[in-house]
Amino acid sequence: MDLIQFFGRFHVLVLHLPIGILLMAAVLELNCLFFKKQRSNTLNTIWLWGLLSAAAAAVLGYMLSLSGGYSDEAVWIHKMFAFAVIACALICWILFSNFSQKNLPATLVTALCTCQLFLLFSTGHYGANMTHGSTYLFDYAPNPIRSLAGLEPHAKPRAAISKLEDADVYLDVVQPILQKRCVACHNSDKSKGKLDLSHYDLVLKGGQSGNTIVSGDAQASELFVRISLDSHDKKFMPAGGKPPLSETQIASIAWWIKQGAPASGLLSEFNLADKDKQVLARTLGLQKGKDAWPLDDISPLPQAIATELTQAGFIVKQISHDVQYIDLDYSVARRALSEQAMQALLKAKDYVVWLNLANSQVSDVQVAQLSQLTNLIKLRLEKNPISSNALTGLSQLPHLSYLNLYQTQVDDGALAILSQFKSLKQLYLAESNVSATALQNWLETQAKQHINVIAALPSNSPANLPFNLPFKERESL
Repeated sequence: MDLIQFFGRFHVLVLHLPIGILLMAAVLELNCLFFKKQRSNTLNTIWLWGLLSAAAAAVLGYMLSLSGGYSDEAVWIHKMFAFAVIACALICWILFSNFSQKNLPATLVTALCTCQLFLLFSTGHYGANMTHGSTYLFDYAPNPIRSLAGLEPHAKPRAAISKLEDADVYLDVVQPILQKRCVACHNSDKSKGKLDLSHYDLVLKGGQSGNTIVSGDAQASELFVRISLDSHDKKFMPAGGKPPLSETQIASIAWWIKQGAPASGLLSEFNLADKDKQVLARTLGLQKGKDAWPLDDISPLPQAIATELTQAGFIVKQISHDVQYIDLDYSVARRALSEQAMQALLKAKDYVVWLNLANSQVSDVQVAQLSQLTNLIKLRLEKNPISSNALTGLSQLPHLSYLNLYQTQVDDGALAILSQFKSLKQLYLAESNVSATALQNWLETQAKQHINVIAALPSNSPANLPFNLPFKERESL
């Protein structure tokens, strides 16, 4: 059975061949007919290849359907249209290969080619319905178009939740998670494991396992078990490489099941522990998750400043499509940080969160100016002739969590200054003038204060530590 499913999954690759080939064949036939152009015998070969690829796609599609999880009615409709495509392609190939277009009635040629196009589009449409659901094409259509298609108008959007207590336990917490991560494979048209998660009643009904939701017991509920498995497990859901649920979403589903999987009810009606409040607030977007971007949204960097930074020698990168802050790299310029570059950098001070000034002959005075970059999170100063005094201004940066001082001139005096850093998480001091003894004593002091510091030193460093660091994480250069 596994081998059949292996070949069956190639259906999604092969199915594009008959669509393209037969579409081209039909259009070219009509073009020759209507515009009185000379018909090439190559068209006969195109029809043949379209026929063969359609047959191959049908065989692989049948293998894929054996894996289950699809509506029997939807499979039957898709299969009938696929057979019709093959039959029409066969008739066209036989007729057009054995009779000149001039010897065939124009109405017959037009009818066959039009029929082929209609069947191709219909087969593709019903195949898409099986994969994405029967309403896929109209999910975002305006209400008038949805009405013409026989669908209900869009439901009125729920009001944005601004307070945790005002959220509905299912409509605002659970249902959005299922819609975003699960319903694509568990709906009325494509019910993998005979499980439909598109409506509350169907969620409770469950699927083949029969214990999708066990009220009050998350560990016995198949839904929770599947989403919390290791991603490499065959039973892990969502399957097929789709984005998994976040830890916060999994915790929210577990909490909901433990509460009895209620269909409704405001969160104010539940006795929420502080931990539960944090999880639900993150799920509702009222509180940033532990892996969320730590800074508030900001407008895009003005193009004029971006151009000035580039001209000064910086490589400018936006952090991500959704995060407008920037990552600047001057190390690739392979020259000393100029006054022009510093002035351009300061103009972008509110946007810079990652900054690489490695091996740029940065001075203590220039490092002091970096204290104006109040949103700075990551700073690389390795291989620069800076002293401990340069760090004083940086201690005021509220978000600075990464600092690389590898091969700098900082000494034991830097440790007292580093103690003032509020958010420091990763610190690199290899091949600096900091002594191993002073660093060991300082790290032990910070550990007692529960400050998570990573000091990763190469084995050949003169300041290599003769002990294991007592912290949660450790990285090497």
